[in-house]
Amino acid sequence: MAQNEFSNHSGYFIQEIARKTNYLLNLSLSPLGISYAQFRVLNCLWKKGVLTQKQIHEFIDVKPSTLTGLVDLLSVKGFLRRTVSEEDARINRISLTDKGAGLQEAAWETIEAFEQRMTHGISDDGKKELIQSLKRINCNLG
Repeated sequence: MAQNEFSNHSGYFIQEIARKTNYLLNLSLSPLGISYAQFRVLNCLWKKGVLTQKQIHEFIDVKPSTLTGLVDLLSVKGFLRRTVSEEDARINRISLTDKGAGLQEAAWETIEAFEQRMTHGISDDGKKELIQSLKRINCNLG
């Protein structure tokens, strides 16, 4: 393959899919008042309950300053709250408000609809193979 045929590399398509996914999920989630990055924070809390900011960071692996901004914004929007740990005043516990908890079903419906759009025309076996290949690539990259 010639060097100038970059569009035949898997990395090119992975990057394009990631860019389009981020854009389209942000667009789809905007009626709910959240971005995809904010959804990822909320999803940690929906699945795990009350967490520290460090624990959320370990799940979604974004820069700590980025996570702080996401938590600040979600707090301002009324989706979550910070409380100081009784055991250690340096630690903030992040929890959902009723408003944040109430967003889960609609947010996941949006995510599932996007997943269906993205995998339209791919068989169930093909979807399983795709997930396995993407997991392998992710593992290969560390």
